[in-house]
Amino acid sequence: MDGQKNSSPKGGVSRRDVLKTLGMGAFMAVLPGVSESKVDLDHGMAGRKPQGIIFLVGDGMPLGVIRAMHEISTQGLGNADSHIYSLMKDGRTVASCMGTKSLSSIVTDSAPASAAWSTGAHTANGMLAALPDGTPLKTIMELLKKKGLSTGLVTTTRITHATPAAWVSHNINRDAEDAIAVDYLDFAPDVLLGGGLKHFDPAKRADHRDLFTEFSAAGYDILRNRPDLEGYVSASDKKVLGLFNSSHMSYYVDRINDPVLGNAEPSLAEMTTVALNKLTRNMKGFILQVEAGRIDHASHANDAWGAIMDTMEMDMTLGVIMKYMKWNPNMLLIVTSDHGNSGWGVNGTGPGYNDATIALQKYRPIKASFEVIAPKLKNKTLAEIKDVVENYTTFAITDAEAQIIYDSLQLGYKPYPGDFNYLAETVLGKVLAHSEYGPAGAEIRRCNVGFTSNNHTAEDQIALIHGNRAHQLGVPAFIDNTALFKVMCKFFGIEF
Repeated sequence: MDGQKNSSPKGGVSRRDVLKTLGMGAFMAVLPGVSESKVDLDHGMAGRKPQGIIFLVGDGMPLGVIRAMHEISTQGLGNADSHIYSLMKDGRTVASCMGTKSLSSIVTDSAPASAAWSTGAHTANGMLAALPDGTPLKTIMELLKKKGLSTGLVTTTRITHATPAAWVSHNINRDAEDAIAVDYLDFAPDVLLGGGLKHFDPAKRADHRDLFTEFSAAGYDILRNRPDLEGYVSASDKKVLGLFNSSHMSYYVDRINDPVLGNAEPSLAEMTTVALNKLTRNMKGFILQVEAGRIDHASHANDAWGAIMDTMEMDMTLGVIMKYMKWNPNMLLIVTSDHGNSGWGVNGTGPGYNDATIALQKYRPIKASFEVIAPKLKNKTLAEIKDVVENYTTFAITDAEAQIIYDSLQLGYKPYPGDFNYLAETVLGKVLAHSEYGPAGAEIRRCNVGFTSNNHTAEDQIALIHGNRAHQLGVPAFIDNTALFKVMCKFFGIEF
């Protein structure tokens, strides 16, 4: 047996950006029930060619998950290339290896990593654009706003989360998200799109401030769901605040398989399209940071398919950006990640590693993230655990594996001390990555992504720089993460 039954996801919801950027007859077969998006690049803006930077972040996106996404996209879905591999192969792209350490550790968290880009300075883990003594660090967005350029932040996390926040907020505590929401109100970016509604809602904020009313009074259009975004007219003179989930936005795999989520929450590509349409109206230029933020969260949970699919959403968003750059050659694109996560690796499988390709492809029928699956395993019998896992993954697991998952859900479960978190998500990741071979060949053949921990890791990350004057900016083959601030300043002619 191979531990898998033949089935396919049901009721998937996709986007027109999926169809357009991946060119996807094959993807439609994987994700039936396609619904069209009304969001597209505004070709009326094609005559406008402001100078600007688009900074695309795959949070916690090491090379392992990029490669896995590329293989799924090309081998499993029949595409000639993923967008990020096309970008790497393009002779106009400058590719560098980037160090990621923070002021306090060789292993960074997202706050100082993002602050390194936005300010050109290292700070300690947990801190935004400020030094440990509280001294604020001037950000690239602050510098550009003073010159009359527009600014925008788009993410699939809470908009108040560390990566976008470090471009605006000087808080020394990345978790002070109620305060960070107020920092946005004070700074007034032209575009804010993502999750995190609870930090703006008077019913959920500790101080009960109604930031929706305050943002509206400050000249913002307020969007709260995907139909709002689809119907948004970028020609509005107002700024735009769009919040599409109380906390982080749902994983991409859940949005395309759950019609309720798919109809309520837009894709990263849709949000980016709206942001580009909006920001292009300023002929002085703009800077836009776009974050595929939940790649990181999936890897923390050792959820390989969740991470692969959110990386695919990032790649589709890159496709939208590259299309935009075809009619606006004055743009510079930076694509990078802030840190590695959990020792992400596609492992060799089978004799001579010759089952490794098929093992990776076996993730494809999984139709939910661990964020959806894990709660459904609680307070269940072994038989019920087996049914839940098979329903969402198509894999038939053994009684022994169900017992391991059951044990991991019990209070105080910790079979081995240390940094590794043996909760249900991690155990489920190990179960899905399990294969067994005997003299007759594969007895169980499942998937093959392995993790070393649930934590960030220290390996260098890739930084891709493409577009207007990319080769004239003097970027070497290895850079520190603070160098990207200098690249942006040089591009805009800022002495700092």
